[in-house]
Amino acid sequence: MLVVTSNLEAVTVHAEGALCTRVATIPTAGGMLPSQVRINGLPLSLQPGSLRASVVHGPPGLAVRDLRPTYDVQLPPEVDVPAEHRALEEAEHRLSDLTQQLARVGQELDALSKLSPGFPPRPKEAQEPRDAPVSAMLSLMSFVDTELAALHSRKLDLERQQRDAEADLRFRRDRVAEASSSVRGQRARVHRAVVLTLSGPLPADLGARLALEYAVQGARWVPTYDLRLPRTLEEGTLRMRASVLQRTGEDWTGVKLAVSTADLARHAEVPELKALRIGRHQPAPARSGWREAPPGLEELFAGYDATRTPTPVQPEVSAEPEPMPAVLEQPQKNKRSAVPIAPEPDFAMAEAAAPPLAAAPRSAPMRPSAAAPEEEEETYSRSRSRGGGLMSRARRPPPPAEREEAPESSFDDDGDGLSMDAASLGGGGGGERTPPRQEPSDTLLDYDRLTMPPADDLGARGRLQPRPGHLTQELVALAEVHAQIDITVRVALSLQETSSIWAAPAPAWSQPPRTSSPHFDARFDVETRADVPSDGAWHTVPVLSVPVGLSAEYVCVPSVEPRAFRTVRVENRTPYPLLAGPVDVTLENEFLMTSPLPTMAPGSTQRLGLGVEESIKVARNTRFDEATGGMFGGSTMLTHHVSVELANRLANRILVEVCERVPTVPVHTEKDIKVEELEVAPLWQKRLPLPGEAKVEGERAWRVVLQPGEAQTLKATWTVKIPGNKMLGGGNRRT
Repeated sequence: MLVVTSNLEAVTVHAEGALCTRVATIPTAGGMLPSQVRINGLPLSLQPGSLRASVVHGPPGLAVRDLRPTYDVQLPPEVDVPAEHRALEEAEHRLSDLTQQLARVGQELDALSKLSPGFPPRPKEAQEPRDAPVSAMLSLMSFVDTELAALHSRKLDLERQQRDAEADLRFRRDRVAEASSSVRGQRARVHRAVVLTLSGPLPADLGARLALEYAVQGARWVPTYDLRLPRTLEEGTLRMRASVLQRTGEDWTGVKLAVSTADLARHAEVPELKALRIGRHQPAPARSGWREAPPGLEELFAGYDATRTPTPVQPEVSAEPEPMPAVLEQPQKNKRSAVPIAPEPDFAMAEAAAPPLAAAPRSAPMRPSAAAPEEEEETYSRSRSRGGGLMSRARRPPPPAEREEAPESSFDDDGDGLSMDAASLGGGGGGERTPPRQEPSDTLLDYDRLTMPPADDLGARGRLQPRPGHLTQELVALAEVHAQIDITVRVALSLQETSSIWAAPAPAWSQPPRTSSPHFDARFDVETRADVPSDGAWHTVPVLSVPVGLSAEYVCVPSVEPRAFRTVRVENRTPYPLLAGPVDVTLENEFLMTSPLPTMAPGSTQRLGLGVEESIKVARNTRFDEATGGMFGGSTMLTHHVSVELANRLANRILVEVCERVPTVPVHTEKDIKVEELEVAPLWQKRLPLPGEAKVEGERAWRVVLQPGEAQTLKATWTVKIPGNKMLGGGNRRT
């Protein structure tokens, strides 16, 4: 079998998992393409049920006929044991020499550090002090310093060489230990592999190219953005980025990367629309993809059963003696022998526990066991000659109490045979069993998970059945791998590593793609090839430049905070949605802040906050008057005067939105309370909230344009008229 190399070409990261595409080139041998190739080096996180292969380039008629997943074990190279032993001995000798040299240098340092100038003892009768030998002392100290510096430098060099020698010694010992086959098996690298069967051999001149597609777990991504603005906030560029994290077991190097919000594991199929007919009742049409088994299925295995040696049945040894079977005697007129009768099975439970079969052919009559006594064979032949089944021997009817306990196994009045329920097992009507017709289920139409039982399975051979859940293609492929390693442990560790990606904290303000887009799916292709290593860390990849409309606005709510805030109105001018995520705002070449961006549909507008603008001065002044009014002076007039002073200290023209709130009267509650807006200069208007913003009752907004260095005063006056016998909750003052 030809083993071909493959390169990872493209990766599409979904909300959970990724879809990888590899490209393999198949060379020709003697001008012909091989009929079977093998591709190694696939990650352990690969899902075998997701494998797809197609021909990218090749001669006409070339197609992939079969695809079978398997495993690939790569053992480390063999170790030259004699050479490694010699290298180990050399490393030990070198380390011993360096240790001895370091010990000698230490002794020299100790001896040299003890050198110090000495003075002879002074006699007691000496009257004049002796001159100190200063020049000799200085010469000695200079000599000691020079020698100490040289010895310390030598010591540092020997210590470095000793560390290198110790590391080399450990390496040589590990190499010698790895010469064992068991240790070599522990260091083996396990990968997935796939065997492709082609429609060949076909003549070809330049070979062929195949594309292999498979899904892996252990990958996720979240959207992020980068917004660059000038000082004027009038224009800017918004770039979409993708923070990708993957632990799939293979590095994505120089791949065509794409990100998608779709769910990779979601099951999707074309719905089957049923027709509505008016008229007489008609049977349901047969489902496509289903065919009954041909008649005479058991006759296909007649030759196999004739050559097969019957396996003797070993009696089971039980701790407690089994109860003797009940013996029913026939009446005197038909009495020949006493035959043990086994208790009847529960037909409902047997039908429920039976696996769904593709067809239910008529089974052959039951045969007596080879170990049965001659009396049973004689009785069986007599009962068959009378047209009855194996269990249709004449029996004495049971007592009434037993009839009530087991109504399903009731006998006929004359004791000739069983009822219809028992006869369906094998008695009556020629002794053949006809199971009820079963409708095909979804599991029988999933061809990828069907399997053919062996011929030794008498009850299910010749019929396709759903493969058990614990018997996967991975376990089937393990039987073909012969190596002294525990592959199941490697696969379990790989699954554990892929699931560890959800423990990594996501970037601030980020949201999963399925959270911000639960009702639609979108795909974004990265402009250039990208590299994402399999290290379990977040890697930011630039995706594309987003054409959006940006307009700067300053928002101020003086009644809450006497400061102005910078905002940018972002309009999505793309045909695809912008997912929710954090936005890194850069003002010219200076990083400003990170703000959250909500999900934006195509054509929608959102407001992005950029913090406080200190160059805009805001001051709010209020005045309150209370008086009586009305025709007879029975009403209270509450007049509120509000003035807001704005000053632009920026060097450019700005647009400021100043928000105020006027008292509102609940509808259909207080009809005699009225709120009138008397004087507003300049005119304001009711504020329309953007999508996602909460609506505030009674909110008004001034939209003022200020030139550089300009100041302006905004005024508003409103009156609240209430009856004299009422008062506003919390006081009449509302400024």
